[in-house]
Amino acid sequence: MKTLLEILNLSVEHLQKKGVDEPRLSSELIITHVLSIKRLDIYLQFERVLTEEEISKIRTLLKRRSEHEPIQYILGETEFYGLKFSVDKSVLIPRSDTEILVQTAVEYIGDKPLSVFEVGTGSACIAVSLANKCKNVNITACDISEQALKLAASNAKLNGVADRIKFINLDILKKSPDSKFDVIISNPPYISKTVIESLDKQVRYFEPLGALTDGGDGLTFYRRINEITPDVLNASGSVFLEIGYDQAESVKSIYEKSLKDIKILRDYSGNNRVFIGKL
Repeated sequence: MKTLLEILNLSVEHLQKKGVDEPRLSSELIITHVLSIKRLDIYLQFERVLTEEEISKIRTLLKRRSEHEPIQYILGETEFYGLKFSVDKSVLIPRSDTEILVQTAVEYIGDKPLSVFEVGTGSACIAVSLANKCKNVNITACDISEQALKLAASNAKLNGVADRIKFINLDILKKSPDSKFDVIISNPPYISKTVIESLDKQVRYFEPLGALTDGGDGLTFYRRINEITPDVLNASGSVFLEIGYDQAESVKSIYEKSLKDIKILRDYSGNNRVFIGKL
């Protein structure tokens, strides 16, 4: 039988040998998940003797992490914009950079009773976060993946906003919604196919390819959203888009004839990340 401290040290050592990023953090998160304790409790329970069942569960999750599977998928959850979200391999893991997109939209919407259309909702981290902060907003969120939509609906329910978000199965490249909206928002697949192979292996091998890239130059969804904007966006409506760090000029050129008051905002690292435009 081994103590918690012994298992922690062995776990960290194993992940280090496998070249996993932040091996101690991953080890601590796996242990707290299996034992249903907080990270602080690890340091208060170093001498706790673990059962064979507990060690077996830790070992199983540790093996997945040693193969560079993202810790969020292993734990089945993550945090975004102060809320908890369930995640699995059908959806992209929410990133902190996307919080810039959400915060910008939240500041614009405020308490106004606006309607929002989200393209490619995935885990629904954007839609749920907007609904949580903007109490009078009504959102329609689409995705091509039925599995992603099931997870999205569960996240809306988990965070108490299911009554103000409608999820629809829609291939936006082929069809557009029947209604009009005050806001269009999206974090679309914007990584070009030439960049995919250079991504970190835990992104490249585990996250859904269709949520990362359009299989082309990374601009397909921006062009499509521009095409449908006249039919989908109400007069004086606004468009909020997450963009790649090197896409600002390309995206602006797509929308320069259809939108006005175009702005580009930077993320926490100082990279171009959010596009805003008005009809």
